[in-house]
Order: sequence, then structure tokens, then C-alpha cells
Amino acid sequence: MNQTYTLLLHLEGPMQSWGYRSRFDYRDTALEPTRSGVIGLICAAWGIARGEDISRFDAIRMGVRVDKEGRPERDYHTALDVIKADGSGTDTVVSYRDYLADASFTVGLQSENRELLEAIATKLRKPEWTLFLGRKAFPLAVPPLRPADCPKPGTLEDHLLSGQSGKRVVLETPHGERTQHDWPLCFRERRFKPRSITMFGGGRA
Repeated sequence: MNQTYTLLLHLEGPMQSWGYRSRFDYRDTALEPTRSGVIGLICAAWGIARGEDISRFDAIRMGVRVDKEGRPERDYHTALDVIKADGSGTDTVVSYRDYLADASFTVGLQSENRELLEAIATKLRKPEWTLFLGRKAFPLAVPPLRPADCPKPGTLEDHLLSGQSGKRVVLETPHGERTQHDWPLCFRERRFKPRSITMFGGGRA
């Protein structure tokens, strides 16, 4: 059996937004980092453009431990002179944008491909492009990797669940309790597929 490794990332900032159902004038956020958001972060570090192939990351299984639950907030944005769909004139449009304030997460990336995880760690330490937490206006408060962070033997369960009683953990599982449509296939075309996830802790059995 091949050895499994896990790389832990630390995502913390004053504001974060992890949308997965956003449409038109509403930009939502999940209560923890989405797969599309984390892969997008890695792509920024790597310098991978929106239309480039991202299938190399399909070998990764992802999990999130909520170290500090964020406080949901909402901003209202007003756009003037927006052309109506029927072309009959212009209108004022109010859009809604949700985000999490003061949240902190540990994200686990699990794979048998240790070289891939090591490459991700290297890129995150010296990113090609600016890193942000879901939106370009939301920077990280701390580096995603500490000096000693590297891929370590073990699964997501070993690193995110062990010794963390009470903290909410969300793991990708083959037959999870729910699905979330945030597995990115192509960022340019905004193509995603569902992934299966299960929640542990946080008052849950």
C-alpha cells in the first residue's frame, strides 16, 4: 500500500469569502473554505491562469478544521445606470456580498503524491501572484505555512480529527452526508462538479 501524506495550511484573516452558489447580484459564502477557493489559492501561488489545466490537483483529498468560527457579515453594493435586460433603459441595482469576519481555519491536503504536496508548499512560500481568501480584497493575516510545515505521513483524520475534540471538521468522504458543488474543473468557464463531504465535531457526533 502506498504511503499517504497530508499538508496543513493555515487560512486566517479579518475577512474571508468562500462562495459556491453565487449568482448575479448575490455573492454568498460557505462557513468554511471551499475546494474551489483553496485550489484557486494554490493556482495563484503557482501562477496558473484561469484557463489552464488544473487536473493535477484532482489527486488531492481536502479537509477543513474550524479553529475559530467566523462571524457572518453582509455588504451592500449599489451600481448606478445598469442597462436593463430588455434594453429599455437603465436602473439602479443593489447587490449583496456575504463574508466571514475573524475566522481561522486549518486546511488539510491529503495525497499519495508527496512530490505534489511538496511543490504546493514551495509555491505557497514564494507565490507567483498575490494570495487572498476568496476575494482579492481579503488578504491573509498570516502566511499559509509555518517554517516547519511540510507534508507529513498520515491521513486527514490523523491530522485534523485527532486531539481536536469539539472543533468542527469537514472532510471529503466517498459517501458523505451532503454534497457541495465546488470541485473546480475549469475556472475560466466556471465549470464545477459536486463533491461529497461529512461534518464531524462542533456538537455533532
